[in-house]
Amino acid sequence: MQFLLFASGVFLIVVFVVSIVLAIRGSRTAKYFLWIWALLMTVAIPMMNRENVIPHFAAGLMFLFFIYAMYMAVRYGIERVDVSHEETRLVLAESNRRIDEERRTLARRLHDEVNPQLLLTRNVLKRLEPMVADNTKAVALLSSASEMLNDAYAEMRDIIKNTRIEIIDSIGLIAALESLVAHYTNISDKPSITLEHNMLKKLTLSEASAISLYKIIREAIFNAIKHSKAKQVHVSVQHNKMLNTYSVEVSDDGLGMSATERNTEHAGIGLIDMRERVRVLGGTLKVQAVDPKNMVWPGTKISFSFSA
Repeated sequence: MQFLLFASGVFLIVVFVVSIVLAIRGSRTAKYFLWIWALLMTVAIPMMNRENVIPHFAAGLMFLFFIYAMYMAVRYGIERVDVSHEETRLVLAESNRRIDEERRTLARRLHDEVNPQLLLTRNVLKRLEPMVADNTKAVALLSSASEMLNDAYAEMRDIIKNTRIEIIDSIGLIAALESLVAHYTNISDKPSITLEHNMLKKLTLSEASAISLYKIIREAIFNAIKHSKAKQVHVSVQHNKMLNTYSVEVSDDGLGMSATERNTEHAGIGLIDMRERVRVLGGTLKVQAVDPKNMVWPGTKISFSFSA
């Protein structure tokens, strides 16, 4: 019995010291537990003279501390998982930033270096036309080369348009979104895409926020065109001047997404990227059916809001 009491006392002292250390480091659970300890001691001290009170009290504290230790272990595991998730989010955010910078550099080089070379080459080919006018085969080859060069130039402009993000700096976010809608409308008959907003051409959003907003909307439109078979896509960007918050919604009347596809664990790369960009903005991405009762064409609505 003496050994049991001694071991219990040592264990209680160790747990007490550890609790104090954790409380000093800011653990709320440890602070609450110390208050419970103080309350139990307040109740138990007047009863110490009674027979068998100390062994029973020690046993009760041992059980209580065991539950406490188990809870702290589980809590520590949860906190480590949260830290791991946060580190993953930070890595993804940094990755997105670097990708954006690389895309900016790539678009600039294509525009400033490759495009002029294509134009110069096209002019050289045109100068060759009168020189080979008498050679039917040479004229045909020259014409074919000119057509391929024109196709390459058009493809290059399309790549630059999809890659370039400094367009926001030059014409503003809203004009960039209008250009984006016009671009997708030109390359695809369906769906028809409409843009609704209540904002001025120039916004006070930071460059990083404007780029994230632009890319989220672009990905949502692309997904609607690629996957939903929608006839209509509606983009809405609304600014609450009083609260200085932005509300964004992209909806379509297409096939919709299953619950599994909307789930974070089974989401595609595009949707994961959108969620993380929205999270960096300080919002939460919501993906839901426009018309849940429609089993064939429920549509999809992607929405979020954030503070500037």
